[in-house]
Amino acid sequence: MGNEPPDLSSAPGVRRGRSVLFEYGTLETTFRIAVTGSGFAFQTRDRGSSWALAEFSRLDDAERFVLLWEGARRSSASWFDGLTTVPDGVVVLEDRPGKVLRWDNGGEDHVARALSDASSTLVGHLAWVRTRSLPEVLALVDSVDPGRRHAFPRR
Repeated sequence: MGNEPPDLSSAPGVRRGRSVLFEYGTLETTFRIAVTGSGFAFQTRDRGSSWALAEFSRLDDAERFVLLWEGARRSSASWFDGLTTVPDGVVVLEDRPGKVLRWDNGGEDHVARALSDASSTLVGHLAWVRTRSLPEVLALVDSVDPGRRHAFPRR
């Protein structure tokens, strides 16, 4: 399930259940990928309330998104010098209030939907790393200048 190893859903010591593929965080705030009726949701739980931040049709996109989410929390490195774009082959189905993107990857339809302001930018970033493996995305988000490392467009 998910990307080729190492995938997030098989990480040792990570809490899993039937509808929750993995969950991480503190006793007060957790994040998780949960199975939904139409795919997968990246959710947060804080002080007893739970809500989705983004939804995905494919697990591998949800896993890449988690790495982007955590990378953005650790580093404020710029990806686009303030410019938000999507690569060729990605269709913007909706831009406001949330961003909804769709693309084809080898005959498989992928849809990513942002459900919060914080996830909207990262769904755009996901479009740029949609074909990268988890180790490649991890190296990218850990870099000082992700935009230059990935050769994102500069305008």
